[in-house]
Amino acid sequence: MGRLSLAAAAWILFAAVIAGCAPGNRVILVPDPDGKVGKAEVVTKGGSRLLEKPNDMTAVTGKTAAPSPVATADPAYITTTFGEALSAEPLPPEKFILFFEPNGTALVRESQGVIDSILEAARRRHAVHIGISGHTDAVGSAAANDALSRERAEAVRAQLAGKGLDPASMTVASHGKGNPLIPTPDGIPEPRNRRVEVVVR
Repeated sequence: MGRLSLAAAAWILFAAVIAGCAPGNRVILVPDPDGKVGKAEVVTKGGSRLLEKPNDMTAVTGKTAAPSPVATADPAYITTTFGEALSAEPLPPEKFILFFEPNGTALVRESQGVIDSILEAARRRHAVHIGISGHTDAVGSAAANDALSRERAEAVRAQLAGKGLDPASMTVASHGKGNPLIPTPDGIPEPRNRRVEVVVR
């Protein structure tokens, strides 16, 4: 077979559905678990085919033959042929956002239940990594905000560890007022920027 080129940045169960690289193989583009579909180009010396819709399929019979016209693979065929490989595909990360009261590490009331949702996701997924990143709004100095965002992230880590999650599975990062959810000028107290983002993998 020739080469395969990815033409989009979406998650694609691409390698899982390529039945090797010997002549006579089919290449099928399938959505990721979130339903996103990227693009892939199958290229041989004889020509190329662009796969860009869910379950687009082409067949390659040799290095010099053009890939077959693009067709839509039958979902039953995909399940039967590639079910085991697809079931081994890791789940996409789950992201949670917790918001904070000004100038401290106290969660706003609406975010207090999010800790339990994070715990449930981590246990359900048998999480191997939990990334915790702290953020602030644009009020105050850069140094103070760097310290506060780390304190917020560490406070969330402590709550999760206190409820049974392994501290070794968690990493903490501090962004201060950088990477705001809602960009604002300096000095603007934007509640949605006072947050901790938790990504469970």
